[in-house]
Amino acid sequence: MRRIDWNHHEDGGAQAAALAAEAREIGYMVVAFLKGGSGDPLPWFVVEQWTRSRAVTVADVAGELSSPALDVALCSDLVYLRPQANLRLAASADAPADGVIWALGRAGRAALARGLLEVDDLSAADAVTLGVATGIVPADAPLPLPDSMSVASVTAARDLMRASARGSAGLALELASFRLLFATGDPEEGARAFLEKRDPNF
Repeated sequence: MRRIDWNHHEDGGAQAAALAAEAREIGYMVVAFLKGGSGDPLPWFVVEQWTRSRAVTVADVAGELSSPALDVALCSDLVYLRPQANLRLAASADAPADGVIWALGRAGRAALARGLLEVDDLSAADAVTLGVATGIVPADAPLPLPDSMSVASVTAARDLMRASARGSAGLALELASFRLLFATGDPEEGARAFLEKRDPNF
């Protein structure tokens, strides 16, 4: 698991590009946001690289966040908020940034309507309720990420999280991921390790 702190004093576009390059390897890529923003929103072509990374991207948001840091945080695969987190979807009466709109659309109609029609901030509780964030984690608690996962399981989880397929196409993707995981032998090793009370060797 790799962890990087977002620096709100540095150029947002350069940081986003560096993060996308760093996230080319399978595994977890955690980006911690203590605070950040008050800059120009990122163009979509910059944020899009982050959404297509090979790693499972995770945002750990602890403070008030606005663009451009917010663009990267909300476009992560998993978004965990600390209780004091506050999301400034639009710093002014302007519309949210491209990345923020994409993340709101991914969360659903209610989130998109809230972001486009209301200019007030989004609290941690509201963000989770709307599906913009994955969950709220106590200030001093570690993120609820598994310590050891196989490459196959991380890859399957990443693909399923990012999939927009519904209906029969969605079921087909789920079945293909299920078959992939069983073909690797990971479930057998996981069950054996559990029964033997040891860490699995994937």
